[in-house]
Amino acid sequence: MNRHSAARRGIVAAVSAFAFLGAALAQGGDAAGKPITIVVPFPPGGTTDQLARAIGQQMGENLKVPVIIDNRPGGGAQIAANVVKQAGTDGTTIFIGDIGALSFNPYIYAKLSYDPLKDFTPLARLVMVPQLLIVPAASPYATLADVIKAAQTKPGGLSIASQGNGTGGHVFAEMLRRETQGQLNHIPYRGSAPALTDMIGGQVDLMFDAIGTSGPFVKDGKLRALAVGAPARVPMFAQVATLQELGYPQLNMVAWFGMVVKAGTPAAVVQRLGDEVIKALQAPQVAKRFTDQGLDVAPLAPQEFKPFMEAEAQRWSKVIKDAGIRIE
Repeated sequence: MNRHSAARRGIVAAVSAFAFLGAALAQGGDAAGKPITIVVPFPPGGTTDQLARAIGQQMGENLKVPVIIDNRPGGGAQIAANVVKQAGTDGTTIFIGDIGALSFNPYIYAKLSYDPLKDFTPLARLVMVPQLLIVPAASPYATLADVIKAAQTKPGGLSIASQGNGTGGHVFAEMLRRETQGQLNHIPYRGSAPALTDMIGGQVDLMFDAIGTSGPFVKDGKLRALAVGAPARVPMFAQVATLQELGYPQLNMVAWFGMVVKAGTPAAVVQRLGDEVIKALQAPQVAKRFTDQGLDVAPLAPQEFKPFMEAEAQRWSKVIKDAGIRIE
């Protein structure tokens, strides 16, 4: 087969896939007997799940097509990622992941069953998530300088909680330890909820957590925010200085969420789906829901999201390797 025949077959395949997706969307998935499925690597209730459900519901309303949310927690996002990796390339199976699933994991797991950049095609970035550096309300440490001094001088150092080994909170904690040369003893939990419970109870000294989950406790006076890990102050906590303002320009700690589909999905399908995802995310009622939680609705289309993911992989690989974070 010559290259012209191969090119023609490639065009036909892309057009056929796009036509299939268009028919599926227009006919509620009946063209292939399949609705759109968004696979979530975490249990119901968290930020990833909330994003999937809000965007999925809006997409369903916009397109008149069933959108199913399939929660597949476990394995450091590998269970969910493999569902999408093994799916077809028709665009009806979408993976939604956070910075860990789509950036950290290849450098943290000794044996990872998927590669975010090789096995998937970027579809859309969704939101950016500023992190708050928090301490218990009754903590003796009133400022970032107090924390750093104690970590450097207190026998045994300080304890710093995270949502689990290899999570954003863990990586951000290691970044802080490296930049300040303080003794910060990592305490992994199974998610934000139990970590925040112990933080409120004063059983852990400090923690990085998403503004959406820790912010309400700060507002209620149960926790104190010492800094925000974003390039600029966030409106919800305008009184809280950034880590950069406090003298640590390298500490840009912002998580993010995005959607991808299986590698090999035709470009026309990817573009159509990306447009629909962003349209749903930017619907006023959807955008407001997440803005009210302190999330920055910051969509990127497929062609913009790809270089962003590549840059993030390069950035975090060095941080993770330098910190020696590894899960066998």
